[in-house]
Amino acid sequence: MTELLALPDWNTPPRTIDDWMAALAALGHPAILARESPGVAWLEVAPLRLRGYAVIESGHVAAINFELNDPDPTPAVKVVEAAAHSIGWEADADEGDDEDDEDGDDD
Repeated sequence: MTELLALPDWNTPPRTIDDWMAALAALGHPAILARESPGVAWLEVAPLRLRGYAVIESGHVAAINFELNDPDPTPAVKVVEAAAHSIGWEADADEGDDEDDEDGDDD
């Protein structure tokens, strides 16, 4: 699985989950929204095997962690990056913390 973390660029106006829904739909990939709580929602674009865990603060999206489950995530990466760019955000590979690797080596 590939993960992308979407965050607002510097000095970008606050965005709502509806802004993200519209950005994905404008690219021809409408998302299904599932609200988990007032502070969490999931966006899913099933044909791309893509879903995003959105953190919502004061009605605005603070960050979205996208999970790309297709063996070839390239089409989904392009959609997420384009949608993010269209609303003044950026999406980068989520490297995360390597909790199993305490000494910092990659082996």
